[in-house]
Formats: sequence, C-alpha cells, structure tokens
Amino acid sequence: MLSGIGPKEHLEAVGVRPKVDLPVGMNLQDHISTYLGPFTIDQPVSMLFDRDINPQAFLDFTQKGSGALSSSGTSATAFISTPMAKAAGEGNWPDIQYIFLGSGVYSRMDKDLSHGFHVRPDIMKKYFEADKGKDSFQIIVSLARPKAVGLMRLGGPRFSDEFIIDPKYLDNEHDVRTLVEGVKMAVNLVENTTVFQSINARFTESVFPGCESVLFRSDDYWECFIRQYSLTLHHIVGPCSMGRKDSKDAVVDTELKVLGTKGLRVIDASVLPKVPISNTNYPAIMVGEKGAHFMLKTWLNSVNSQTNEIIR
Repeated sequence: MLSGIGPKEHLEAVGVRPKVDLPVGMNLQDHISTYLGPFTIDQPVSMLFDRDINPQAFLDFTQKGSGALSSSGTSATAFISTPMAKAAGEGNWPDIQYIFLGSGVYSRMDKDLSHGFHVRPDIMKKYFEADKGKDSFQIIVSLARPKAVGLMRLGGPRFSDEFIIDPKYLDNEHDVRTLVEGVKMAVNLVENTTVFQSINARFTESVFPGCESVLFRSDDYWECFIRQYSLTLHHIVGPCSMGRKDSKDAVVDTELKVLGTKGLRVIDASVLPKVPISNTNYPAIMVGEKGAHFMLKTWLNSVNSQTNEIIR
C-alpha cells in the first residue's frame, strides 16, 4: 500500500520526483466500534476459556469437529437502522452493525483486551473485576456509515520520523449520536426480548471507569462509555482512493494504476473510496482478484506484443 508515501516534498527529499502530487493518505475511513457489555446470564451457555478450553475440547474439535473450539466466538451479526437514519429517510439503509461475541469474562480477558487493543490495563481490570468467571457475552456496536474522514501521513522526510495516523474518530456529533442510539437499541434488545430473557440476560452493573459522574444508563453515560471504550474493527479503507483520472481525490484509476506513474498499482482495501456498511474482508478479496486479473492481462498483452514483434 502507498499510504506511507507523503506529499510531494517528502518524495523529493528521498530522491523520488512524482509526476503528480496525489492525495495519498487522505480520505481514511474506518468502523469505530463500541464493545458493549458484559451482559451476564444465568446459564452456562457462553464460552468461558478457563472452564471450557481444556484437553477434551481439543479432542472434541480435532476428532469430531464439535465442542467449544468449533465456534469462532462470533455467533451472529445484524444490521439495523437507528431512529437517526429513519428520520433522515434512510430507514432501509442500516447505519449500525451488531456483532455478537459469545465469550464470558474469563480470568485474562482484561489483560488480553488491553494487549490486543492498546487499552489501559488498570481500566480494563477495574471494569471487568466484578463479572470475572460469569457466563456472559458482549455485543459489538459498529458504526456502519461513519461521517468521520481521517488521514495518514509521514511526520517528516526521514524514514525514522513518526508515522501519523489520525482517523478523526467521534469528531462529529452525528457519529456520536448514532452510536448512542445503537447502544440503547442493543440494550433494549437484550433486556426486553423473550429469547434473551429466557436466560435472564442483563447489562452489567459495573460503571465504566471515568463515567462515574454521570447518571448510569443515561444518554450522557452511553456517550461517556462510547468515548472511553470504542475500538477499531480494522476496516480501514480510502487512503489510496480509486476514482476518475481528473478527480482531485483519486490516487488510482479503475484498473488500480497509480495516476501519473507507470508499472505501479495499489491492490488492497485502501483503494475503496467509501467504507462499506459491513466487514471489509470480501471487498478486499474482490479488489485482490480484480487486481490479479488486471496484472495478468497486462502481462499477457506484453508477451503477445513481443511475440508479434519477433514474428514480424
């Protein structure tokens, strides 16, 4: 990906003189997501690593393809439209994705989340302490259609300079309010539906550290929770956006060729000019397949051209 290449002066500083000054690193978009929970339950139906991951679980999976290890941990997903989307006349265009995580609060969950997402370990420890060892689950509330547009760029002309990534998460009221509505709808789904209430599912009574000064479960609390405990889903797109050759926002054309260059393509999710409402896995695979097709076609045309030249 070319997102590490900065403005024209950065390229010239390392001896590269581009034909055009492309907006590489701009238009960065991502699905910021709130890990809502834990929702504790009264039945042992979640996956508790301390209890469920053992030698027998490995045997069940390797020999019969069953048991705790046969689940990815992500059991279901759903797409919903918040009241904000409906008020804008976009009720048929979901603005929130739910991802159901069926893992209980095991003994190392706070440490693993801290390590995996660079969250302060003392905060995670304090928040999960009261629910450790309980069967429970979380719902990832993902902002499917973010308004935020960030950037990535070099911090200077030297390779040792810090790389700057600023996704602009939650820098606008629309994204914050959409996530608040998504969180409230998720809590209502769990606490007021027959299926979830059959296992007595309920949101934790633990207050997230840093949100003690606002009323628990109020809109202000949910906003505080979102700002304190929202993470990336690693769905970054856009810093090498595809577009028309005369577009000021484009880095590559519709054959993924970097504008103003020869023999250079970008083939990954960074070419998507807009983040899809869902996971970026399949779109990234599609870009890869098309990119491979373009390169193979170019190579075959080159070989055929050389063959024809020899024949002549």
